[in-house]
Amino acid sequence: MPFSLVTNQVEISPLHQPAIVDGTLDACQQLRIKPMAWSCLGGGRLFSDPEFQTLRNELQTIADEIGAESIEQVVYAWVLRLPSAPLPIIGSGKIERVKTAWASLSLTLTRQQWFRIRRAALGYDVP
Repeated sequence: MPFSLVTNQVEISPLHQPAIVDGTLDACQQLRIKPMAWSCLGGGRLFSDPEFQTLRNELQTIADEIGAESIEQVVYAWVLRLPSAPLPIIGSGKIERVKTAWASLSLTLTRQQWFRIRRAALGYDVP
């Protein structure tokens, strides 16, 4: 190939976390490849699936703590907090959704808040 790979699209969300632990994001960092995170909101399942009520509750608690307008913003902030700093693909042409996602860039999660989301999504404590 006459050019280097500059990005890799990876599914990353609280509902889908394998790339966080399987070396995918680590490899992106080592190779200086910017990951792009797709399906950050779990294809909408985050908002509607009863299985994720505990996660939604935790996201809302954290939204209140950091002054986020929505749990959607908290999820984007969670993705952005990863060391490889993935860029979320929002998958919407609706201007309001774009504005919501853009506003998440100004949000900062503490390490504890980030792990609370991870734990709520997985359903068990994580080291």
